[in-house]
Amino acid sequence: MKSADQLAIRYRAASDLVRYERNARTHSAAQIEQIKASLRQFGWTNPALTAGDELLAGHGRLEAATQMWAAGETIQHCPTPGHVPTVDLSHLSPDQRRAYILADNKLAENAGWDVDLLAAELLDLREAEFDLTVIGFMPDELGELLDPPGPAPSTARRSLAEQFMVPPFSTLNARDAAWQERKQSLLALGIQSELGRDAPAYASASDHQKADQGAAPQHRTSIFDPVLCELAYRWFCPADGLVLDPFAGGSVRGIVAARLGRPYVGMELRPEQVEANRGQLHLVQTHDPAPVWHVGDSRQIARRLPDVQADFLFSCPPYADLERYSDDLADLSTMDYPTFLAAYREVIAGAVSLLKPDRFACFVVGDVREKRGTGPYRNFVADTIQAFLDAGMRLYNEAILLTALGSAPIRAGKQFAASRKLGKTHQNVLVFVKGDWKRAVAACGDVLLADDLFPESDE
Repeated sequence: MKSADQLAIRYRAASDLVRYERNARTHSAAQIEQIKASLRQFGWTNPALTAGDELLAGHGRLEAATQMWAAGETIQHCPTPGHVPTVDLSHLSPDQRRAYILADNKLAENAGWDVDLLAAELLDLREAEFDLTVIGFMPDELGELLDPPGPAPSTARRSLAEQFMVPPFSTLNARDAAWQERKQSLLALGIQSELGRDAPAYASASDHQKADQGAAPQHRTSIFDPVLCELAYRWFCPADGLVLDPFAGGSVRGIVAARLGRPYVGMELRPEQVEANRGQLHLVQTHDPAPVWHVGDSRQIARRLPDVQADFLFSCPPYADLERYSDDLADLSTMDYPTFLAAYREVIAGAVSLLKPDRFACFVVGDVREKRGTGPYRNFVADTIQAFLDAGMRLYNEAILLTALGSAPIRAGKQFAASRKLGKTHQNVLVFVKGDWKRAVAACGDVLLADDLFPESDE
């Protein structure tokens, strides 16, 4: 039996090689065309791997070459048509061969890219008038790498946090020390988003989590995370874009928007909440656009605010009937779930109609359990996504916001043993796009991190 030290290239007839019938790797017609282009440009440079007559690696190349030969084409490094260079791996055991077929494909997928170096290499090749279509990147990928929106990236190496405030990953960690420090600085401005929310009628998102974990909600409230507000505005809203909030309970989204120079229009059902929000207008700089809160049922938001043309739709809706915010029958929290969902969809459809084309929307939600936190999940996150899809938007990003653990570690053991319910310590951040995402990105412009929230006049 040949050992690994005796590997040598041998030209064999392609027709003699037996394709592995359980090969899990697929090759679309488009990819076969890409492989053909590569073979024409570079020739056959990577030997097929075999074990006897069995083909282990090279299925895509062999299919592309077979089609080329059938069309009368020749391939460099294959001097005899229909023959390909091979390396025999018969020294591998049958199980090793099966595993290698998977590893040969998967290990390459696990590699990453240094995007700056990749873009530099592609730019050099384009300047040399090299045919970039033979490399394998799709046209839209090449466009993003070679002609990204906005100015050319700086040659200076900066961390993701330095560029975007928080690394733009699908997990956002509100427990991080830098996040918490930023949060305390924002709260020090004097934001009191809990005003106007009489306990126990109102419970915030964190209280929803506590109820979901099996503990009774405390008679207090916490505010919507102001750091998440800042990120959402800096990442997905034009610098002077108008923010529309159809569930405008609490002042934080309006105050942060204004201090970032973004006009804000919110609608809230309860007059006492709107009055409490307006009572914090002194926190807005005189040169900033003052946030505007309207009293009203957001199911009529499109009819009530017909002149609004929003650049960003941003909100945190009520979590179904988990907590009752008031006794008003128009309050979504008083409704059973099917009725709530119908009203909720109506609000989203109306708000989306006020959003300009080629713009983003972001809703922060969390799933809730039936029977006021004791039953199975309602699938509220998926229902939110479907409502936006039906309103004409597309899901563009989804992220998990890791929230503070609080007393969850203390309660988790007993709770899990009794119910097998996991302690809920996250929320879902859903970002949607209306129209063309490239134009939406262009409208947002660069992520600017000038510390406009804390002007010198505040110090």
